Amino acid sequence: MANKKAVPKPKKDTLIEAKPSGPFHFKGSNFHVLFIGVVVVLCFALYGNSIPNGYSLDDEFVLHGDTTVQKGIAGIPKLFGMRYAWDQKGAYGYRPVVKASFALEDQFFGVSPHPGHIINIIIYALLIVFLFYFLRKILFDKVSDYFLFFVVAIFLSHPLHTEVVDSLKNRDAMLAFIFGLFCTYAFVKAFENSGMTKRIVWIVIGCASFDLGCLSKFDTRLFLGITPLVLYFFSDKKVRNSLLSILFIIIGFFVSLIVKRHILPKTEYHRTFVFYENPLLNSHWYQRFQLGFASLWFYIHKLILPKDLISYYGYDEFHPFPKWSDGNVLAGIVIAGFIVWAGYKLIMLFKEEKSGMDVWLFAFLLFMGTLIVYINVVKVGPGIVAERMMFIPSVGFALLASLLLFKAFKASLTASIHWSKYSSMYLVSLVLIVLFSGRTIARNPNWMSHLSIYEHDAKVAPRSAKLQSLLGSSYMDEVKRNKNLTTDEIAVMYEKAEKAFLAAVDVYPQYSTALNNIGMIEYMYYKKPDIALGYFSKAVEGDSNYTIALFNMACSYREMKNYPKAEEYFLKSIYKDPKYDLAYTYLSKLYSLEGKYNEVIKLNENALKDGHRSDAIYINIGKVYLDNQDTSLAITYFDTALTYFSKNGPLCQWLTNYYLRKKDTVKAKHYADMKNGADQFAQDAAKRLD
Repeated sequence: MANKKAVPKPKKDTLIEAKPSGPFHFKGSNFHVLFIGVVVVLCFALYGNSIPNGYSLDDEFVLHGDTTVQKGIAGIPKLFGMRYAWDQKGAYGYRPVVKASFALEDQFFGVSPHPGHIINIIIYALLIVFLFYFLRKILFDKVSDYFLFFVVAIFLSHPLHTEVVDSLKNRDAMLAFIFGLFCTYAFVKAFENSGMTKRIVWIVIGCASFDLGCLSKFDTRLFLGITPLVLYFFSDKKVRNSLLSILFIIIGFFVSLIVKRHILPKTEYHRTFVFYENPLLNSHWYQRFQLGFASLWFYIHKLILPKDLISYYGYDEFHPFPKWSDGNVLAGIVIAGFIVWAGYKLIMLFKEEKSGMDVWLFAFLLFMGTLIVYINVVKVGPGIVAERMMFIPSVGFALLASLLLFKAFKASLTASIHWSKYSSMYLVSLVLIVLFSGRTIARNPNWMSHLSIYEHDAKVAPRSAKLQSLLGSSYMDEVKRNKNLTTDEIAVMYEKAEKAFLAAVDVYPQYSTALNNIGMIEYMYYKKPDIALGYFSKAVEGDSNYTIALFNMACSYREMKNYPKAEEYFLKSIYKDPKYDLAYTYLSKLYSLEGKYNEVIKLNENALKDGHRSDAIYINIGKVYLDNQDTSLAITYFDTALTYFSKNGPLCQWLTNYYLRKKDTVKAKHYADMKNGADQFAQDAAKRLD
């Protein structure tokens, strides 16, 4: 018998492996290291110019405006017992996981936005890598690694992702995506294991991952549909596995809800949106079909041509009440018709078991199933539409775009794709990726700060009432923040601010916040309380519960020497918000100016009787006794005030000076130490707001 030539075994670190019986896949540790390295490099190449950026839209909710986050690791337990964000009426939401990530960041890197931007890029790179290996696992016998490279390249470079990566606050969307994806991966692993123990472990991991995703952002709920979709197409017992995954995720989710109810303080408050955020919040789903078609066209159009990107749309940049004859509605109807036709054709081909149709139908259902959630028919949200909403749906878009590309150039989904044969496809893809990447890189600096993003986007979206108002507020904040501005520069800032607020009011005449802020500029900068009063009055007409506007009306009347009216509106603001300390303080000053010391005592003692105890109330009473030469009793109230807020620097300094005059060095040192602590507190607060 002739000796047969031995077939050499492949080395462990061989870069590629071509299986004649299946799709082409790279193998070996060299490939994995190279792939991960390339993804990280590309992510930093695309988003590296975002690292110098500071804080921007809504970052104050989770970063520099949250003192619990800034406690670092020590603050994490408390974060899991707190609501996510707040407004003038109360706290709402629950996203402790993302806030815990910022607490860890502050612990190790201090209070600075720049490490946060680096971490966001790393998380994005991690997501890209995980997405590749997840798709590789479920599509291993369907497509080659080359096809997946095209999918990942489109997803990685897409400009709509800039809002998610550049905005520190939107880290929640990336974490929700990662945890949701891992939930699906865990259920895939569970149902490919025959051993009961391993299956249970993976199911528990999957449910836990889903819950962690929901504790990052509720976008993870999309994976309640994505997970059974994946299992239906890419597991053995399709229907059974899909239904079981839904059941287990729902059970796990309800368990987490029960735990959350025992952790969080009870509240009846839920975030409320106003007209300019989304005018359709109180409408019924059947009244929103026109908007649904317009929204569908908006998202499809933005995914294909992501040219003009805006951080906030809202009323009336995106019109909430389009007519059936509106161009965007008609375009949406055409798109919807095409989607129905394409879906029908794909289902028919899938039933006929045409090769590759399972991948096509899966990509189609993944894209449409996740996109349809955001077209404002079933549910509406703030801003009406938003680019970040397409973060998860863009996976389906990238899959479909790659499938169409391969179809157009007649490239095999399973074979290796060589340049010599498919140079035209590579060139077309390269042009697309370069255009996407260029738009991404150009967009990043717009997110440098609140002012930069609003200045840029307000020019692109002049009819967005909220965006114009945010721009006006940013100009005013810049005056407060930047102490190096000249008198002329300050004048320009206030002029720009008023112009922006007027633009907001022009879009929505009942915009109470913008009207109040115009009044503030007239009152504080131009020193025209009579003109300011008109704007404050309009703000109250738009929102009768607007405490700050009522207070500002009182201040205007006071400046105009109309003390009875000033008293009336100070009392109105207190009636609307019995814990509004500023109103108590200013009304107490007004009473003192008129010599009505008994009214000061009565006002503040009534507040104490009603359960409102704060440093301001005790200081107001203490000042009355101080004015009436009863220093001993005044100090008693001042000391009590410091038990409610010990960082009152001026009060600590006054007490220090008082005891120095009395030669009581022990008490003087005590209050001097408190003054130093108050100064440090003020410096830290200034850094947080910088």
